[in-house]
Amino acid sequence: ESPYKWMQKRKALQIQQRLMNPAISLDEFPTDLTDILDKEGRQLQLTYQFTTSNNTELDGYTPSLDIYRGRSDDKLRDFAKQVKAYGKPILFRLNNEMNTDWTSYCGIINMVDPDIFVESWERMYKIFQEEGVNNTIWIFNPFDGSFPPCNWANFINYMPDSEYVQMIGLTGYEANNSETNKSFETIYDAIEKEYKPFFMDWPWIISEFACGSGGDNQTADSQAEWVEGMFKCFEQGKYSNIKVAVWFNGNDYNDDGSVKSRYAMSVQNKKTMKA
Repeated sequence: ESPYKWMQKRKALQIQQRLMNPAISLDEFPTDLTDILDKEGRQLQLTYQFTTSNNTELDGYTPSLDIYRGRSDDKLRDFAKQVKAYGKPILFRLNNEMNTDWTSYCGIINMVDPDIFVESWERMYKIFQEEGVNNTIWIFNPFDGSFPPCNWANFINYMPDSEYVQMIGLTGYEANNSETNKSFETIYDAIEKEYKPFFMDWPWIISEFACGSGGDNQTADSQAEWVEGMFKCFEQGKYSNIKVAVWFNGNDYNDDGSVKSRYAMSVQNKKTMKA
C-alpha cells in the first residue's frame, strides 16, 4: 500500500523530535508514543528539528553547521535505521519555519546563508537513502511570512532540489485575540497565491494550524465559525493541492506562564470537527 493511501486512512498525530534535546536525544525514535498512535489508528507526522535548545538560545551553538560538515552523520544514520525499523509511513517534516528569525536553523543564525539549510537537508536525505529508508514522506514547510522581510529570508531560498521533497507544508494561524481577525479563507488564499508559482507539482499538507478560543476577544463560538468556514472552502473545491490538515491542539504561552493564544479545541469545535 502506498504511503499516500495509508495516510488518507488515518488521523494525523504530530510528534516533535528535536536534535540532541536533553528531553529527547538525537538517537531516540519515539517508540512508546508510536505504539499508542498505532493502537489508535493514527498517522504519524514527525517534526524533526536541528536544535539543542528547543529554539530558545539562538545566540549560542547551532547544530546545523555540524550537520553541514558531516560531524553528525553517525547519529543521523542511527536515527535513520530506527525510522526504517518502524516500517509504517511517516509524514517527515524537517526543520519547519526556517524562513524566520526564531529557529536554530534559520538563516539569521547560520551566517545569513540559506545554502547551509539546503545542503544539511540534502545530506540527511541521502543518509536515509543509504540506509534504505523508504517509509518517509519529506515535507518542506516554511512559515506563511518571511522574517525578517528581506530577500535572503524568502522561503524559496531554502527549498531543496525537487528530488528531496515529496510534500509542501503550510502553516497559517489565526490567534483570534484582536478585534479584527482573518478567516481561514483569507489566510490560505494568500498562502496559495504565494506558493502556486513554485509548488503546484506537489501535494500540500497544512502541517499545523489553528484558530484561538477563550480570552478577552476569543470565544468558542468564533473558533467554531472559523472551522466551519474552513470546511466550506473545501466543500467549494478550493485549495485542491491540500490533501491533509493537522490541527495544533495546544496553547501558546507568555514568559510568565499565562496563556497567550488558546488553540486547544473547545468542546464546540470538537463537535464541529466530528460533524
